[in-house]
Amino acid sequence: MKRIWLLSVLMILLCATGNAKGIELEPRAGASYSKVWGLHMGALVSFRVSDIFYFQPGALVNTVSGEYNKPGDWNFGMDIPLYASFRMSVDGAMKVRLNAGPFIGLSSPASLGTAVEGGIEYHKYYVGVSWMQNLINENSARLHFSIGYKFAL
Repeated sequence: MKRIWLLSVLMILLCATGNAKGIELEPRAGASYSKVWGLHMGALVSFRVSDIFYFQPGALVNTVSGEYNKPGDWNFGMDIPLYASFRMSVDGAMKVRLNAGPFIGLSSPASLGTAVEGGIEYHKYYVGVSWMQNLINENSARLHFSIGYKFAL
C-alpha cells in the first residue's frame, strides 16, 4: 500500500510540474488477459522530446492472474512501464503510436520485463493493445486492451 501511495504522490508531482510545453497526462482503462481475464486502469505521463518521440512513464493497477479461491476473490498488482514512444502522423487528427521499453511489476512476486504497445490516437482519444513479458518468470505475460484520453498539462 505504501508503494501505491508513493507512486501516486510521484505522479501528482510530475503533473504539478507540467507548466513545460509538451507534457500530457493520459488516464486509461481496459481489459487484460493472462490465464484469466481481468481489468487494468491507471495513467501515463508523456514528455515530448521531439515531434515524433516521447518519453512515457506510467502506473497501471491491474488484476493479477492466478488461482482464485472463490468468486469475487481479486488479486491486484501495479505495473510501471517506461516507454520510448514514437508517434507518426497519418493525417491532421490521427497518429499511429508505437511504444517499447521495460516495465517493473509491483505484485507478489515482483516482476521485471519488456513491454511493447501499438495504438491509434484520434484527436485526444487513444485505443491500443500492449504486451508485457515478464523476464524473471518467462511463463508470465499479460495482454492489455486499453482506451484513454489525453490532457495537456
